[in-house]
Amino acid sequence: MVNRVSKKRNPFFHIPYNPRDLTGVETKGGGGKLFVNVDENYRVKLANELDSSFEALSEESRDYPELLKTLVFKIRDEAIAKSHRPMTLASDGNLEIAGHGKINEMLVAAHSASYRSLKTAILNRQTKAIKNNLSAIESIEPWTAERKTSLSSDELVRMKSIYVRLFRYNGDDANQKNIDAFREILDEEGLMYDEIIQPRNSFIFNIKELSTNDKVSIDKLLKFPGVKSAYPVPIVIPEQTDYLNAQGNSEILPPPVNGLPIVAVFDTGVSNAATALSPWIVGNDLYVLPPETDYEHGTMVSSLIINSRKINNNHSWLPDSQSRIYNVCALESAGSDTALLTERLKAAIAKRPDIKVWNLSLGGGSYKNEEFSDFAIELDHLSDQYGVLFVVASGNYIPYNYNPPLSVRRWPVNGTYPDLLSSPSESVRSLTVGSIAHLETHDSYVKVGEPTPYSRRGPGPVFTPKPDVVHLGGGVHQAWCSGNTSLNVIGPDNRVYGGFGTRFSAPIISSMAANTWRSLEGNPNISVSPSLVKALIIHAAQLNSPKYDATERRYYGAGRPQGVLESLYDSDDSFTLVFQASLIPNMKWRKSNYPIPQCLIQDGKFKGEIIITASYNPPLDPNAGSEYVRANVELSFGVLDGESMKGKVPMEGEKGSSGYESAQIEHGGKWSPVKIHRQRFPNGISGDVWGLQAKVMLRANEPVLPNPLDVNIIVTIRSLDGNNSVHSDGIRALDATNWIKNQLSNQLPINV
Repeated sequence: MVNRVSKKRNPFFHIPYNPRDLTGVETKGGGGKLFVNVDENYRVKLANELDSSFEALSEESRDYPELLKTLVFKIRDEAIAKSHRPMTLASDGNLEIAGHGKINEMLVAAHSASYRSLKTAILNRQTKAIKNNLSAIESIEPWTAERKTSLSSDELVRMKSIYVRLFRYNGDDANQKNIDAFREILDEEGLMYDEIIQPRNSFIFNIKELSTNDKVSIDKLLKFPGVKSAYPVPIVIPEQTDYLNAQGNSEILPPPVNGLPIVAVFDTGVSNAATALSPWIVGNDLYVLPPETDYEHGTMVSSLIINSRKINNNHSWLPDSQSRIYNVCALESAGSDTALLTERLKAAIAKRPDIKVWNLSLGGGSYKNEEFSDFAIELDHLSDQYGVLFVVASGNYIPYNYNPPLSVRRWPVNGTYPDLLSSPSESVRSLTVGSIAHLETHDSYVKVGEPTPYSRRGPGPVFTPKPDVVHLGGGVHQAWCSGNTSLNVIGPDNRVYGGFGTRFSAPIISSMAANTWRSLEGNPNISVSPSLVKALIIHAAQLNSPKYDATERRYYGAGRPQGVLESLYDSDDSFTLVFQASLIPNMKWRKSNYPIPQCLIQDGKFKGEIIITASYNPPLDPNAGSEYVRANVELSFGVLDGESMKGKVPMEGEKGSSGYESAQIEHGGKWSPVKIHRQRFPNGISGDVWGLQAKVMLRANEPVLPNPLDVNIIVTIRSLDGNNSVHSDGIRALDATNWIKNQLSNQLPINV
């Protein structure tokens, strides 16, 4: 194994966007396709399903004749792609587009008149476009009360507080009519509520202070045709696990030096009695006081942000990075509902928009179905609004919390476990962190470097790759308790304890992200963004980790980043460029004549490894269900032959890079706003001219982008055998191009 050490003399280089990088216009492909024979029997089947659907919605039609009723076009797996959607049929039927449900569900809304137009089109229209559209539809179903909630009205009122999400249609008039009618019902029923407006005018109503007397009212709401879903307001809790009695005192923690970054810790607060942490606290924002908080969780989390390595006997796997703390005491020790937490988080960020990294070591149970949680959607919105990066724990899977208790998950995983990510860690803008073990003993459940048995796994909704990275969370001993392999933290009584949980791996990454951000500030040639810092952390994890298969990635993400230095500087045998690309649909961005280090060209072939990370902020639509992410970037590194390029990273034909839309989503990370690719070429590969290429595609019905989509693309070329001439050869090759370049970091991370 090659021992790589990043050195301050080997900086990453930043390559800014140049309009000349847009090298050509992409022709639109795809188009309509006939998937099955659309004969009379097929048409009658769909028409009968349409009739049955409207019959199931007859009560809604009777009570609300002026409002739209929602239908589900269930799409064939092979027809999910944008170009095959039944858009012409929807237009001819005068239907309103109502968003999406699951990945194969297109939602449309109809009046009685449009129902008749739709039926006529199904039975009689003979154009090629209509036939292709009909062949893409597997079935037509109604959006009934059973689709709106999995709970009964009795169960909903017992929850005291529920969210009700309305459909958002393409037409503004239809939306306003829907919202006004719903408000009128709420007022007539005397229900207490708050309105939550999400991006793109998506509406959620938080209906509060429910009692058993409100059952009839809730039944009435569920029969309202404009309701998409109703569900309890989730409860978010600190990610608590077991911890050991005091292991020592906290005198080992030195005082801070000037110039350190600040991390906001949105948690249960830092105890005043933890005097070792006091010099590191730059401010407090208090929403919760005792007895609602015991300060335990927030104090322990904060101690790792301050100096995880020092507290843990200078373990080499822990980054040598320190940060100061902005203490936001906003989470009750017993948990808080997300409606309240969202309001507190909004207020806290508005007070300190200068703090760019926020740690959230909390979770609210696994995400449901194929949709992103409202809390995750809110994190995405706040990240865009304030330009902040949320670092979120993937959540703790504790088998003893189930009845009956489940078996402990080992490694490799043998069996199926209910261990999906906890909300809001599926947030696409956030940096999601899982946990691995750093020590092992005879009674620990996993070995060094393996995913800890409590670390929740991906993927996120619609196979979004998560977690993004992992770090040390502390080991677990039989039977499910802390021990010698656990992680040291400082408790609210100022003593050192041993514990475990993804609540501890997340703050380690938060401190690393804050120091990476600080190291980029002051460079006039670079605009620091959450997306760029996120990409650098994920890329550092790739550089420090092996290539994982699809199953491993669900636990490891991209791997464990070593430290801040490794996110900004190369080892001698590596050469890294960081590109800023601005993408426009139907055009391709390309950097050709890519600088390849000469020492990696042997007998006319490239022998080495290529590692790529890309991160971008696509437009998002909370109403779109499984199609929440509205743009996809396709990335390729390969060999040019004239104007065409043969992709080598990823290899063309690699699993997930071609085939049906559903396969590309599940195996290839399509629509994920983070792309990671890598390929080794031990036998060499021929190619005279190499290039890096990216292009963006929008979802069906997505408006034209108001601005180009900015993408951060990081490419590392490195040797397989530790050749120490790679970085210097790479610089010489870069100097031979006409590319504008800047050293990425102008200041080194500060160490205490």
